[in-house]
Amino acid sequence: MADKKCAAELIARCFAARTAGHLAHLSTDSYAAHMALGDFYDAIAGAADEFAECFMGVEGKLRSFPEIEPLGTDPLTWLPELHTWVTDHRTECAAGNTELANLIDEILAVIDRSSYKLKFLK
Repeated sequence: MADKKCAAELIARCFAARTAGHLAHLSTDSYAAHMALGDFYDAIAGAADEFAECFMGVEGKLRSFPEIEPLGTDPLTWLPELHTWVTDHRTECAAGNTELANLIDEILAVIDRSSYKLKFLK
């Protein structure tokens, strides 16, 4: 059985990153960063929502989500931190459900793709 507390925190962390990404998207002076962050906040919200719905289909309804501290203004600081958290908790959040593990991998792919765009596309 997958850990509901872990899953709720994963979803909350992704939604916090969505908000931080959207705020960074609005405040950047870089067109490339603006576009990369726009892609990020759409993709991370969709990936987290898909994980949440599938998790609840397998493990039951999630009723509460933890509050997550604001992530700050530099996505190149909090994206690696989010990646590390998700990687460290992947097994706990999926607990043997391959479909949930695959959806977590999709979340990691969103983070990786966004990190690449922010680092190398100017």
